[in-house]
Amino acid sequence: MRRTTTGLAMALALALAATAVGCDDDDEDAAGTGTLAVDVFGEAFIEEGIPAGTAGCDGCVEDGWAITFDRFLIVVQDIEVRGAETVAAPEARVFDLAKPSSGGGHRVFDRAAAAGTYDALDYRVAPSREPAVGNATTDDVALMAAEGYSIYVEGRAEKDGTTLTFNWGFDTDTRYTACETQATVADGGTGRSQLTIHADHLLYDDLDSETPQVVFGLIASADADGDGAITPAELAAVDITGETRYQVGSRDITDLWGFVRAQAHTVGHIDGEGHCDFQPAE
Repeated sequence: MRRTTTGLAMALALALAATAVGCDDDDEDAAGTGTLAVDVFGEAFIEEGIPAGTAGCDGCVEDGWAITFDRFLIVVQDIEVRGAETVAAPEARVFDLAKPSSGGGHRVFDRAAAAGTYDALDYRVAPSREPAVGNATTDDVALMAAEGYSIYVEGRAEKDGTTLTFNWGFDTDTRYTACETQATVADGGTGRSQLTIHADHLLYDDLDSETPQVVFGLIASADADGDGAITPAELAAVDITGETRYQVGSRDITDLWGFVRAQAHTVGHIDGEGHCDFQPAE
């Protein structure tokens, strides 16, 4: 009798275990699958420009220059989103963030993904030998590949009837990690994360301050030959070591081009003002 009772107990235990596993499988199936989408967006500062303002203004150039970007090319790659599962898109794509998007940004990719929450994202802005077209033209893609640029900005600054142009290419390689996103994928639905690029950082006047100002005056004065075009070589000729603005902390940066180039590492954010850690490769 003891053996029979034990056998029945074991059978019952196995049946209950099988039922529990079946319930777990049902719960997992019930979670379902949706779509995870990632966009890249330059906000109004790139699509519409940075307006002129006065000292202490918010969301403007405080020394009275108005900035317009005609092209803002960027190479994004090595995207990894983590949460309910890991979704990766390593391929490099070139986007022109100056193209209007009606506030929605430009789609980098969308992938089928397990339903659930995705709360961490990494990405990289870096040159690529063979980038693909995002929303940029094939000529733009060829430019970025041939010159080894990760970011290329082309635009103009205007103040009191004076117009200056700039065409700056950056070969910076920056990884943005632990980006604090919050994309929720529902069964049959779409969750979204946005790589947000802050162009105003290129015009910040301090590398460490929590409250840097957006200014253009010193950059404007770099036009040594007076041809109306501000080049990287002209910026490199400007010594910033005696400037009240343009503080660099312990970094070995002494010229204005080196300063602007260092700021190029800081342009990447997530979901608007969301935080990312960033690590320059060089």
